[in-house]
Amino acid sequence: MQSLLLDEIGQSVIGMDGDWRITYWNRASERLYGLGPDKALGLRISDLGIVDGAKERGQAATDLEIAHRIARGGDWAGELWVRHSTGREFPVHVTVSRIRGRHTVPVAVVAISKDITDRKHTEAILRRLSAMVESSGDAIIGADLTGKITSWNAGAARMLGWSSWEAVGHSHGLVTADDGAYFGTDVTSQPGSGAFVTGVEARWRCKDGSVIDVELTVSPVYDQDGIRVGASAIARDITEIRRLKAAAEAERERLLAAQEMAHVGSVEHTVATGETWHSEEFDRILGMPADGPKDRETILARTHPEDRDRVRGVWASLDQGLAFADFEYRIIRPTGEQRWLHSRIRSMKSADGKPIRFLDTVLDITDRKNAEQILEWQARHDALTGLPNRYMVTEVLQAFLDRAARPVVMFVDVDRFKLINDGIGHSAGDKILVQLGERLKASVRGSDTVGRFGGDEFVVICENLQMRGAQAVAERIRAATRKPFDVDGRQIYLNVSVGIALAEGEDTAESMLQGADAAMYRAKSAGGDSSAIYDVRMTGRATGRLDLESDLRLALERNELTLNYQPIIDLSTEGAVGFEALLRWHHHEHGPIMPDAFIPIAEETGLILPIGTWVLREALRQVQQWRTQVPGAENFTAAVNISGRQLVASDFPDVVEAAIRDTGIDPAAVHLEITETVLMDQPDLPKETLQRLARLAVGLSIDDFGTGYSSLSYLKWLSARTLKIDRTFVEELGTDPHGATIIELVLGMAESLRLDVVAEGVETAVQLSELRRLGVRLAQGYLWSKPLPAEQIPAWLKSHPAKLPASAQAAARMAAALTAGEPMPRVG
Repeated sequence: MQSLLLDEIGQSVIGMDGDWRITYWNRASERLYGLGPDKALGLRISDLGIVDGAKERGQAATDLEIAHRIARGGDWAGELWVRHSTGREFPVHVTVSRIRGRHTVPVAVVAISKDITDRKHTEAILRRLSAMVESSGDAIIGADLTGKITSWNAGAARMLGWSSWEAVGHSHGLVTADDGAYFGTDVTSQPGSGAFVTGVEARWRCKDGSVIDVELTVSPVYDQDGIRVGASAIARDITEIRRLKAAAEAERERLLAAQEMAHVGSVEHTVATGETWHSEEFDRILGMPADGPKDRETILARTHPEDRDRVRGVWASLDQGLAFADFEYRIIRPTGEQRWLHSRIRSMKSADGKPIRFLDTVLDITDRKNAEQILEWQARHDALTGLPNRYMVTEVLQAFLDRAARPVVMFVDVDRFKLINDGIGHSAGDKILVQLGERLKASVRGSDTVGRFGGDEFVVICENLQMRGAQAVAERIRAATRKPFDVDGRQIYLNVSVGIALAEGEDTAESMLQGADAAMYRAKSAGGDSSAIYDVRMTGRATGRLDLESDLRLALERNELTLNYQPIIDLSTEGAVGFEALLRWHHHEHGPIMPDAFIPIAEETGLILPIGTWVLREALRQVQQWRTQVPGAENFTAAVNISGRQLVASDFPDVVEAAIRDTGIDPAAVHLEITETVLMDQPDLPKETLQRLARLAVGLSIDDFGTGYSSLSYLKWLSARTLKIDRTFVEELGTDPHGATIIELVLGMAESLRLDVVAEGVETAVQLSELRRLGVRLAQGYLWSKPLPAEQIPAWLKSHPAKLPASAQAAARMAAALTAGEPMPRVG
């Protein structure tokens, strides 16, 4: 019976005699170790190899230690690692006891053992769970149904400041904050319900008095009978998260405000749901109500019909994996207003590379687009007249040529427009240019293009015209410009020169413009107020303005610049008293270039400064040579034209002084000529310059006098020496009394200021007679000579000797009669 009971208790019972030989081995031992009685009985326990196989596991005692303890009369209990017959090792709990007293069974020691593998596994799990609880950064707290704290992990100690021995046993009021919920509320609020609560936010107090925000996950705790005995809470400190959320919300508010100010909207589209979110500013940009529908179709409905395919295409590309899109499109608000939007869309992708969300930043660029349109218009149109400018004219002309439309180009230039600017001012000149542009447009067909090429040059482009038709258009233009222009109550008359170029097979826009320009200068060189048709042979005689500047920069180096000299005549003797130096340009390819063509370019580019310095030195050198080598020329003067840019240059007095010193000429023989209108355009002439010129004893001549508005005080302040009457007043002598009146006024002004007067442009004997009658002493003009090269001047001087005045001639005749013994003539 006892043996049967030992077999049924489920624990291994091994009986051993005094020599530790096995005398009893129950069925539980067989199951535990995998050995039957036939293999175990009679053997020592150590011979079976089931005890000493796990020494490396650091178990509490060895079989020898146990044997020694039993031999001394003691018992031993503990855990050992043993080995199954298959080699599997496992833990057992063993009790080894000596059998005391007298018995008839051959058993001296009994070893009872039980497999504790499951218990060890459970303990290991519990240890790991305990370690996880203790190492968690979150507070894990348990409480019973009364709210008394029953457990408190290390995370709770770190978070709240109380250690476990300080917290366990206290009420949940330990962590209660005065202004918020607390742990006990969630423990007691669900009595017996067994509810699992997550996401609860509360405010807890720490040991140091500070208050933190926590997020709770609360779960019920049950005893072994399934009765709820309390709750466990996992608390996470979300104070920083809340602060960051608050900061993010504030930042979001600022972002939305900034978006509103900058007209920037945001759109988010979720691929899986098709849901679309709009910012308030995007709704405002589209003119949509904030509570309106939010989807792609709504946006598409607001998109301009011409841009919808583009928007659809971008969306399709994004759906197919495009990472980024940047494009512009138009929307139409419910009011009908059109707005331009710039959209930048970024794709957010999952780990497998598929798009999950699109983030779209939308900027209202309507103002920028409008500004771009204005700038584009300004870049292609003349600011003064509103006509197409050089860029657009070239573009239009090239387009005609590309489609073989055989265009005709006309260059229209105002004759002597500089005199108009100088005479009535640039502001009035601008008004004339505006009116001229309107007249040109009225003179051509609506399909023709009229543009301003620069300055007083206009371009007309006509399509499909033959030579005769082009000449007829040019005549209409000239006729339209002959009518007076009304400017500030004054009537101004103009003449224009027109250059015509007809398209040839290999022409480009540039070649046609150059041809029309060359033809226009041909018309000018013929006297102006005419038209000319471009011929390739013109290239040998003139060049267009487009090439003049680059060639002018090399003209000095190539010795292409020369001076011609026109004599200044003493009307009492009709002999020369000096010469005016006039600049000429003989181009190495195109021959003579008219001064009207290149002097304005020299002024605009600043080339007038080095050229003017050369002119001054060369003129003074040549006149001084005549003064020393030509009989009767020792008192000749040299008149040199000076531009306004030269006069205001800080080193101009040094240039003049150096030229006088190097040529050896008497400073009193040097007359620097500058037009009256240029002086009026330079009201702030450097005082130091004028004072230095005066100290050098150099004379200042006012050219074209009468076309400006000089005052007596201004002339006196300038220390001028000579006034040169403009040729327009001389031309009127003998035909219009107005010219004589002006000259009389000028002579009176000059006499009061002790100035010399020179009349320009004398061409007829009638003009000479009138000038003598008025008392003009000096003059120059074609009546005596056109401007001549320097090498021709000595011969001209010989053929035009000075005559004695009338009074001197009478005295000479009287002296001759006395010498011959003739009687004196009777008087009275």
